[in-house]
Amino acid sequence: MQLHAKFLSGVGLGLLVVVAAVTSRAGEVIVGRPPGIAIVRAVTWSQGDQAREGAAELMIMLEIARLRQDGARGGLVAVGDRRGLFSAGAEEALRHAVLQGVPVVKLASSGRVLPAPHGLFLDGGNLPEEEARQVLVRCMERYGPLGTSPSGGAVTPELRARLQLFQREFALATGPRLAAR
Repeated sequence: MQLHAKFLSGVGLGLLVVVAAVTSRAGEVIVGRPPGIAIVRAVTWSQGDQAREGAAELMIMLEIARLRQDGARGGLVAVGDRRGLFSAGAEEALRHAVLQGVPVVKLASSGRVLPAPHGLFLDGGNLPEEEARQVLVRCMERYGPLGTSPSGGAVTPELRARLQLFQREFALATGPRLAAR
């Protein structure tokens, strides 16, 4: 990260204005701009239809490309079927997104989310879509981006540690809430 600052002073007014922005190595502004979060849903009409099998995968890839085009740090809230699952191609696209540094929160349309064997998805529990989006924004602002894995697709210990921090926030958000007077 680099800190860029411009100092402007008003002539004769004794005014000093400081404009600062924190940017990534690529020059993208990362402070002061909220992360972009896309919500993707499982496509029910393509279940088992070989001709339309890639529709959900393409939809996920397009959302990731849109997030990157906007230059925003981004994440996905993925609302799957009743157990939070997508078609095989879409599940692979979501896994690939995490390895590229895009956090994925999975929600189920009804019931509980089945955990993925690789453990790369965040479990949003029974949170509504909007609340899951807000928790993900809070995680990204508090802990920063996930970071990317090497080109071989190996999961790094740093990625696992960051995912655990994010998951802890979701566990707090979905946990029991006490009312106080």
